[in-house]
Amino acid sequence: MKKPVRHALVLLLVAAAAVPFAASALSAGEKTVALPEDFRSWTHTKSMVIPDKSHGLYGFHNIYANKAALPALKKGGTFQEGAIIIVSFYDVVVDGGMTTQGKKLMDAYMKKDKSAVQTGGWVYAAFGPDGKAKAIDPVKDCYECHVGGAKNSDFVFHKYID
Repeated sequence: MKKPVRHALVLLLVAAAAVPFAASALSAGEKTVALPEDFRSWTHTKSMVIPDKSHGLYGFHNIYANKAALPALKKGGTFQEGAIIIVSFYDVVVDGGMTTQGKKLMDAYMKKDKSAVQTGGWVYAAFGPDGKAKAIDPVKDCYECHVGGAKNSDFVFHKYID
């Protein structure tokens, strides 16, 4: 097989393999988002630990909310358009009887956006420790859990703690 033909075949195979992922992302209403650089200056609303490594949400969590998310977090109800909640996940470190956060594992992002109809009006994203977007299926990886356990709180599990 000549090089140009082989190259075209490889490109065709790569494109064919990408179609199912692209279709699922588009059907889920996924939008391209960036991790806000200043989110750690937002209101830190809670920390929690899930120490079981077999749990899907293992880690030491620090939860941040922008100003648009605070009213519904504090009083309940529907979140306003543009509300953003970010959860930073860290490794759980136990040393000398203390439990603390270790290296960053990822940041999970959710933003209220009424156009995201297939995910309950929320855009979901995940970012690696380097801040680069991770490939996720927002329906399967995020929304299905949120609709199953937080439908009555506008799909948000988190409750504000003073």
